[in-house]
Amino acid sequence: MPGNPKVRADIALLEDIDDELILSMFEDGRSKADICRGLGIGRRALETWIDDNDYEPIITRARVQAASNLACETLSIADGMAVEHAQRDVQRIRTRQWLAERWDRKTYGVEKGNQINVSIQGLRMEALRHVEVVEQLSTDQMLKLSTE
Repeated sequence: MPGNPKVRADIALLEDIDDELILSMFEDGRSKADICRGLGIGRRALETWIDDNDYEPIITRARVQAASNLACETLSIADGMAVEHAQRDVQRIRTRQWLAERWDRKTYGVEKGNQINVSIQGLRMEALRHVEVVEQLSTDQMLKLSTE
């Protein structure tokens, strides 16, 4: 980033830090914002560093590992749940489930295949229209027969 000294300085700082340390932060389930705060750098510098070093696939694998860790945490939270903290523990479980679904959609994500919506009211209205058409046809047939 030639025009932004802060980003240049942050990228230089990232280059001095061991890559494994930064990547392990992703595996630990830390957000990009949390990693930036911890390292004292800007998000733009972190994203540039990731792109420049082609770390996106590695970070994706790290997030999959973090999702598995979160899923295991939900079990320990559920097993240790106390009545006096039930609401808090349920919220902790839901938060970890949500993150696991985002970080590893293949394993923990909800399948959003073909969805079918059925409206009972719509079906009822369609049936009434059909009855009206049949009644009209039968009335027309009766009138036609009576005039012949």
